[in-house]
Amino acid sequence: MIDREKVGRAIAAQRREKGLTQKQLAQALNVSYQAVSRWEQGISLPSVDIIYDIATMLETTVDFLLNGFAGERRVISYMDSGLDVKRLHMTKERLTGLVTTDDMLLHAKESDPVFFRPDLVGMDEPVSVFATHVPGSKERFAMENGYDREICMDLVANAANNLIRFGVKPAVLRANVLCGNNDESQLLAMGEAFKEACESGQIVFAGMQVAAQAVNYSACEYKISAFVTGIADRKNIITGEQIAEGDVIIGLPAEGISSISYPFIKVILDRRPDVLDAKVDGHHAFKDELMKPNTCFVKAIDELNKKHLIHGVFSVDRSLFNRRCYGIMPRGLGAGICISPIPVPALFQYIYNLHMMDRECFLENFSLGISTLLAVPKEHCGAAVKVIEKYHRCYVIGRVERDEEHADARVWMEEKLKL
Repeated sequence: MIDREKVGRAIAAQRREKGLTQKQLAQALNVSYQAVSRWEQGISLPSVDIIYDIATMLETTVDFLLNGFAGERRVISYMDSGLDVKRLHMTKERLTGLVTTDDMLLHAKESDPVFFRPDLVGMDEPVSVFATHVPGSKERFAMENGYDREICMDLVANAANNLIRFGVKPAVLRANVLCGNNDESQLLAMGEAFKEACESGQIVFAGMQVAAQAVNYSACEYKISAFVTGIADRKNIITGEQIAEGDVIIGLPAEGISSISYPFIKVILDRRPDVLDAKVDGHHAFKDELMKPNTCFVKAIDELNKKHLIHGVFSVDRSLFNRRCYGIMPRGLGAGICISPIPVPALFQYIYNLHMMDRECFLENFSLGISTLLAVPKEHCGAAVKVIEKYHRCYVIGRVERDEEHADARVWMEEKLKL
């Protein structure tokens, strides 16, 4: 007697092996998809005529279908784990088409190492610099709320800024995505965002490598990272050693919010979920303002460095007054920062006006929209501002001081701007 359940399991396994849905198989056989479903559940058996058509369509034998797994091999496929390998392969092929066409990029196939020939012309002592970056704690918020493009562009800007703050111009970047069985449109949108951000920063995009793990991640989950490499002449690397008393501090503004500040936002949203869609300025939603990508400062800082108009660069993580940001400051010197010249963005005004933290706590954990500080010689301040304003807004907000009152403080607040 034929075991209907074994036959059903054999049909289902072979159908998945061929990457067909029940509906597609039903259309090919000119039957309803309910009929296919009933066969696979072991509720009914296909007729003699149809069993031959099924075997032909699924490239197997009638014996295998009628005897279940006993007659031939037992089949487990990637589809059983939830991973559509064929679709993923097609997506990877399309992502390869986003790779930058550049003579220096010799090879950048999806899963292969990147072969890159840097331009070393004019360098006396070339130094290779590389770093891996992840988006930090706001990645999950981005993933759960559809800000896939924004988090990718933010990651590129942060990776690029991390190199250029040392005077190293980023040359090539490869993105990596660890995910569930994401749909093609989501992965392509992320790849395009990475490429767009790289082009904006004059960085060669070496593609987006995708590692799909449907057994570990749900369909829309992902983890992203970026590996960026740059080359610099050793004599042009910004170490901070040139920072001197009297240097002017210039602030460069950025959109959105730092990942390091996001845990405080998470607490706010847990306590006040109603603010997520609130308009911070009557027009723009709180969540949209939060997720705006950081600004890439490569062009401005590179030009300043080439013109010898810069002594040091400080990356602001969550606060202008976090002494850790001023780690390259020579011993005995510190930054006197005055916040009054900063036109505080509506996002930060809104956060403060929620009255969920006092002024001191707010200034300790939020940057007021400033993400990078530059130390420039006082006599070249005007020239430096002129260069920066070709690319970005900027604000003179402080100076480097030797102040016994704030010994080893690295940074302190000034009531008035002293220049």
